[in-house]
Amino acid sequence: MMTLSQDSEFAVANLAIQIKSRDTSEGEITMDQTAREGRGMATISYVPYSCVCQVILKANSSLAVSELISRIERKIHGNLTHGNFTQGQLMLLVASEHIAVEKLEPGRCKAQETVSKYKGTYKWLLTNPTETAQTRCIKNRDGNATRVCSINMETGKSQWEKPKLKQCKLLQGLPDKIVDLANITISDENAGDAAQHILNLINESPTLDEDETKIVVSKVSDISQCHEISMNLTQMILQIISAVLGKQNNSASDLREVRNEILRIIERAGHKMEFFGRTANLTAASLALAILRVDHTFEGMAFSIRSYNEGADPEIYLGEVPLGRILASIYLPKSLRERIPLSSLHTILFNFFGQTSLFKTKNVTKALTTFVVSASVSHTSIQNLADPVVISLQHVGGNQNYDQVHCAFWDFGSNDGQGGWNSSGCKVKETDVNHTICQCDHLTHFGVLMDLSRSAVDAVNERILVLITYIGCGISSIFLGVAMVTYIAFHKLRKDHPSKILINLCTALLMLNLAFLVNSWSASFQKAGLCITAAGALHYFLLVSLTWMGLEGVHMYICLVRVFNIYVPNYILKFCLVGWGIPGIMVAITLSVKKDLYGTLSSVTPFCWIKDDSIFYTSVVAYFCLIFLMNLSMFCTVLAQLNSMNSQSQRTRRKIILRDLKGTTSLTFLLGLTWGFAFFAWGPVRIFFLYLFAIFNTLQGFLIFVFYCMMKESVREQWQTHLCCGWLRLDNSSDGDSRCGLNVRHKQERLKKTFQHKVLTPSFKSTATSSTFKSLGSAQCIPSEISFPNGDFDEDP
Repeated sequence: MMTLSQDSEFAVANLAIQIKSRDTSEGEITMDQTAREGRGMATISYVPYSCVCQVILKANSSLAVSELISRIERKIHGNLTHGNFTQGQLMLLVASEHIAVEKLEPGRCKAQETVSKYKGTYKWLLTNPTETAQTRCIKNRDGNATRVCSINMETGKSQWEKPKLKQCKLLQGLPDKIVDLANITISDENAGDAAQHILNLINESPTLDEDETKIVVSKVSDISQCHEISMNLTQMILQIISAVLGKQNNSASDLREVRNEILRIIERAGHKMEFFGRTANLTAASLALAILRVDHTFEGMAFSIRSYNEGADPEIYLGEVPLGRILASIYLPKSLRERIPLSSLHTILFNFFGQTSLFKTKNVTKALTTFVVSASVSHTSIQNLADPVVISLQHVGGNQNYDQVHCAFWDFGSNDGQGGWNSSGCKVKETDVNHTICQCDHLTHFGVLMDLSRSAVDAVNERILVLITYIGCGISSIFLGVAMVTYIAFHKLRKDHPSKILINLCTALLMLNLAFLVNSWSASFQKAGLCITAAGALHYFLLVSLTWMGLEGVHMYICLVRVFNIYVPNYILKFCLVGWGIPGIMVAITLSVKKDLYGTLSSVTPFCWIKDDSIFYTSVVAYFCLIFLMNLSMFCTVLAQLNSMNSQSQRTRRKIILRDLKGTTSLTFLLGLTWGFAFFAWGPVRIFFLYLFAIFNTLQGFLIFVFYCMMKESVREQWQTHLCCGWLRLDNSSDGDSRCGLNVRHKQERLKKTFQHKVLTPSFKSTATSSTFKSLGSAQCIPSEISFPNGDFDEDP
C-alpha cells in the first residue's frame, strides 16, 4: 500500500487493520477468506493470528473504472511476489483470491455549523471527500480552524471529522489565580489551553500551598481523562507535575493526599497518548516517561535511565544498557507476552522519578535511598509472571548500610488510601554500597484472612506460606467432600443431630476452601464486580465456618451442662437458620454500607478481600473472638467432664490417656481452636505462628475426616458393610470373617450397653434409666459422641 501511495496516481485516504485471534497450532498456516459487500479488502493470515486490512484509495486517473481496478490489483500482486511480504519480524501471507477491489461513491460532506462552548461557532462549506475545510478563528484572525471530510470505513460514505481548533484562542480568558481554576470545566476543546495556562501560573508562583496543590492536581486529572491526549499535551502534564513537585518547599506534607492521583495521572495520560511509531519518550526536569507498543511477539524489554545531574535531565534508553551513570533500570521478562491478548495491541509505560518528595512517608525508621522507577501495561496486571520483574536501583550518595536495604513497591491502598511502601513479594537479589537489584512477584497466603496485624511478610516466607496454603486447602477440600458423601449416603450415620451438625460444618469448610482457592484466579481478571463477588463469598463462608464451629460448642453445652432436662423443637432447623443466616446478614450489611469495602488488598496483590481495616476488625476479628472464647470455655468444660469420668473409671492409666488424647485432639479441630494461633502472630514470633496457622487451619478439613471418619468405628462399619472394604475390618472381626455383609449385631449390642452405662454414670448427675434416650427429643445428645470421636468404648474390666 505504501508503494501505491508513492505513485502520484493514487493516494491513501483511509486505512484500517482488524486483528483476528486464531487458535492455530505452531507452524500451521491457514487462509481465511472474508468478503464484505460494497468494499474491497484483503485477508492476511500468519500464525498465530490473522488480520483484515481495509484501504480506501483516492485515484487521479482518466481510465475507465474496470481498467483502473485491474491496474490496482496488478500493482498489489506485483508488490506481493508469490503472495509473501516480509519486513523485520512481520510476514504477511496473501493469496491473490483474497484481494478484492471495488469502486466507492462516497459523495461530499454537506455544509454544516458547529458550536464550541469555549471557542465559538464555525460554519463549514460543502467539501469533497478526503479534503480539508478551513476557516478563520473567531478570537484570533491569524489562526485557522480546520475540519477533514473523510470516508467512513464501514459505510463507504463521506463524513465530517471533529473540528481542529488548536490554533484558536478561547473566547474568554482563564482565571489569573490558581484558586480560581476550581471554577473552570475541562473538556477536549480547552484541555490544551488550560494545561498551558496552569503551567504558566505555577511557574509565576513562588510556592504552592496545600489548597493550590489540590486544585492543580484536580484539573490536571480532568485533563488526563479527555479523549484526545496528544504528545504535546502529555508533555505539558509532565511539566506541570514536575513544577508542582518543585514548589513544595522540600516538604511532602502537601502531597500526601494527592500523590496517588498524581501517579494515576501520569499512567492514564501515558497509555492514552497518541503517537506514531513503536516508541515515544518524554522528559521534564526530573521526570521521564517512555511508551512502547507491544503485542504477543514481545521478547522482553529493559528501560534504563542515565543522568549526570543527580536525577535531573534524565536520558532514556529502551532495550539497551548505556555506559555511564545508570540511576535506575527495570526489565520486564519475555513471559509478560502470555498476558497480552492476540486480538489487540497494548502499551508498556515506563516511569522514572528523579525527585522523591512524592514518595516520602511518615515512617521514621525507613528512608528511601534510591530514585523510583516503575512499569505498567495497559489493561494488564503485571503479577504472577513465570519470571520475576528485575529492578536495578542506584543508591543516592552511596549506602554504607547496604546490608539493611529492603526492596519495596508503592501500595496505593496503604495509609488509608494515601499510599505507602510495601515490601511484600519483593526480595533483594543483590546489593552493595552503590546499587541494589530487586526481584518482585506477588502472591497471597491463607494467613491473610486472620492476619490481625494486616502487615506484609517477607518474600521467602510468603512463598512457603502460599505453597502450604494451597496444598492444605486442596487436600482438605478432597477429604471434606469424602466426609460429606459418607455421612449423607449412609442413613445410620446422619440420623442423629451431632452428625447433621458435622455435615453442615464440613459443607462450610469445603466452600471456604474452594472460595479461597479460586480467589486469586478471580482477581487476575481485574474486574471490580468479579472481585467484589469473590471477596464477599470468601467473607461469607469464613463467617459461616466460624458460626458452625460455634454451634458445635453450643450443642456440646446443651448435652453436657443441661444434659437431659431440655427439649428443643426443630433443633437442626434453628441451627441452620443461625449457621447460614447470620453470616449472610453481616455480609449484606457490609455490601449495603459500601460495596467498595471489598476489593484487591493492594494494586499488585491478586487477592480479593476486605480492604477497610475497621470492617475487617469488626466483622471478622471481633466475631472470631466471640466464637473462640465460647468454644474455649466449652473445651475446658469437656476436659473437666473427662477428668470426672476418669476418677471413677477402673481402666488402666494407659487407656485413659489414649482416650483423652483422642477426645481432646478431635475437639480442638472440631471447635476451631487452632484458629487461635492468629492471636499470637505478633512481633518476633509472628512468622512462627503464621506457619502454625496455615498448616493446621488449611488441614482442618482433612483432620476432621481423620477423627470423625477414619477413627470412628461406626463409619468404618458402614464402609465395610456397603463398600466391601475388607481393609477396614473391625476390631472384633479379626477372626477372618471380613467379607461384605459381616454380622456386627454383637458389636452393636455391646455399644448400646456401653452407651447406657456411660449415660448413667454419676459424673453427668442423671437419674434417668435407659429409656431416657427417647426423652431427649430433638436434642439427641450422646456424651460419648462428644468425648470420643472414634466411638470405641471398651467395657470395664
